[in-house]
Amino acid sequence: MIINNKQSRPRKIIDLLFTLFGWAFLALFLYNIITYFEGTLDFTFLELNLANANSIMLITILVVIISAAFLSWWSSYNRCKYGALKRRTFPPQACGKEMAEYFQVTEDEHMNIRESNYIDRK
Repeated sequence: MIINNKQSRPRKIIDLLFTLFGWAFLALFLYNIITYFEGTLDFTFLELNLANANSIMLITILVVIISAAFLSWWSSYNRCKYGALKRRTFPPQACGKEMAEYFQVTEDEHMNIRESNYIDRK
């Protein structure tokens, strides 16, 4: 399913350029992998020694700390900017007279409609 929404012409062009750039990058990446692959596999890069494990753990911890700092900053920013807003409030309940006026019937007809199990309006 294709979702079409209204976009300006420059935004469509930028979107198209990024898409083409992404596909070109993927095609070149796959081409380099295919041309480098000569029929033998070398799994020495998968060997995990202590120096690699320490650097991998250090990078992982650094990424987690940066992500947590960014998310906490974003949370505090949203709380400061939007925290005081109370948008999820329900409207006051309508009384029988207001409902009768809205549907253009008398209050007696409205009460009969509310209390009956079956309504046949002709």
